[in-house]
Amino acid sequence: MPQAGARIRDYEIWGRLSEGGMSEIWLAKHAVLGIPVVVKTLRQGAEDGESRFARMLNEARMMARIGAPQVVRAIDAGVHDGVGYVVQEYVDGLDLAELDESRRRALGLGLPLWFVCHAMHEACRALQASHRAGILHRDVKPSNLFGSHSGIQLGDFGIAIQREEAASPGEISGTFRFMAPEQLRGDALDRPSDVWGAGATAFDLRYGRGPFDDLRATLDVNVQAAFPRAQTASEAFFQHVLACMLKKDPAARPRELGELARQFGALSRAQQPGADRTALARLGKNRYRVGECEIEFSVGDIALARADGIVSSAHDHMKMRSGVGEALRLRGGDSIEEEALRAGQRPLGSCVATAAGSLEARHVLHAVSAWNEVSCVGRAAHRTFLLADELGLRSLAIPALGTGASRVTIEMCASALASALRMHVMLGGTRLRRVEFVLRNEPTLDSFRAVAVDALHADNDIPLLDLGLPSEHGPVSPDGVTHVHPTKPA
Repeated sequence: MPQAGARIRDYEIWGRLSEGGMSEIWLAKHAVLGIPVVVKTLRQGAEDGESRFARMLNEARMMARIGAPQVVRAIDAGVHDGVGYVVQEYVDGLDLAELDESRRRALGLGLPLWFVCHAMHEACRALQASHRAGILHRDVKPSNLFGSHSGIQLGDFGIAIQREEAASPGEISGTFRFMAPEQLRGDALDRPSDVWGAGATAFDLRYGRGPFDDLRATLDVNVQAAFPRAQTASEAFFQHVLACMLKKDPAARPRELGELARQFGALSRAQQPGADRTALARLGKNRYRVGECEIEFSVGDIALARADGIVSSAHDHMKMRSGVGEALRLRGGDSIEEEALRAGQRPLGSCVATAAGSLEARHVLHAVSAWNEVSCVGRAAHRTFLLADELGLRSLAIPALGTGASRVTIEMCASALASALRMHVMLGGTRLRRVEFVLRNEPTLDSFRAVAVDALHADNDIPLLDLGLPSEHGPVSPDGVTHVHPTKPA
């Protein structure tokens, strides 16, 4: 298997993002172009390896055929030193299952309706493009929708199938909570099956649970999805759209994803309260406000900052022996590093909180944000802000992440950090009231501020009225794996 620093053809492997039972997901960069990519490799010795690699190649071919901005792109595929691999576009953000789960854990709130409708607008556009290419996704769910400053993208076409292949009964594949009745029975599938998956995904993102409690309720034609009482006209229309998408009879569901995308888009736009609630307000030369959060840019030593939380630009090994980490350790004490090391090696894009030693803070948040020109700043920033809310922090001091030994440009860092902060504030409910970006000198501050302020303005005003429904079911459990049963049940 590849290791950090290894090379697969034109791709340099820099760190593992995640792993599953049969595959590993690596962050890498193109050796010539320097762009970040995701490399998915099949574990050597995996049971039924040839079949699983064929499925990986099929996934790449499906993704490559679609070519829509709302779909994660496949870039390359092949075999290197006996290891099968697929190369995909890297999305520097979180999947929506993690985003929803983290908000419920940190704030006791689900996702606001405007955001769910925005996400479904993008997901329906992705499915529309997929269907136009003759492909059924079959596994639409929150964990397969990825959000970043570029928008929402649909990924993981691991069990996608060409439409003509789905015209006859076959294997039962998918994730139970989001599978249509005909999919659970192993019947022939068509576009309405993906419509159901999108409807179940929207239901889950808004209400924190699937539309049906168990297999019996999903298959019973007399049992309909039980919606909570709608509090607004927009919520009532949202529920009407979902009820149509979740009809037990495939023929009764909408077939045109473009029309559904327009309905979700109109719902999202209808809830916008106006620029006065979302615009970036300037309070001074280096002071701004978005929503209820003040944002300041300053020059100084991050180790001298006074805030509830101080963010460290961390290495995956969690040692604090260079750059920002060393400055915080030298002033705050070795106990900070000792606690961080107990967390073990961390994947790129993660964030770990420790005590702050003798620093003027409650916690140090160790953000593993970059590695050798490959940036995970956006993903690490989203997790940092969510973790800050979970810890009840009201103020953060943040340095430029990844711009030292990892050589991420100050502009890329500023764009990723500011975009993640704006989205975090716009989702509503955050406890953060003050964020200070601490830069090392005036020229760096000027470059950082120019890009950050532009990102904080954003292109569109986003609403703050709906913060999300109170979470009544506790923390959201993971979606679970995608199951593939090769035979139809008796």
